[in-house]
Amino acid sequence: MSTISNTTNMTIRIDKDLKKRIDNLFKNLGTNTNSAINMFLKQCDREQGLAFKPTMTPAPSKELLKSLQEIEDYKNGKVQLPSFDTTDKLFDYLDN
Repeated sequence: MSTISNTTNMTIRIDKDLKKRIDNLFKNLGTNTNSAINMFLKQCDREQGLAFKPTMTPAPSKELLKSLQEIEDYKNGKVQLPSFDTTDKLFDYLDN
């Protein structure tokens, strides 16, 4: 007894490194890339549009990421910051 499948194949081209990263991501999420793509397409069909809001928000700069890491290091006690009794002492420190 044969059955007729209601599926079709789709071929896409993506960067090899991106594929490795997303395969690993979806594996860690307990699924696979094929299932994730199917979820995305079903959501697009349901929404009758993209399943996310496309934006042109830039990625954080390396400088911002470094600053955020420094803040975390300070919060976790990994870094000690100087303190000043007066603004004059602060400005002297900044000038050096």
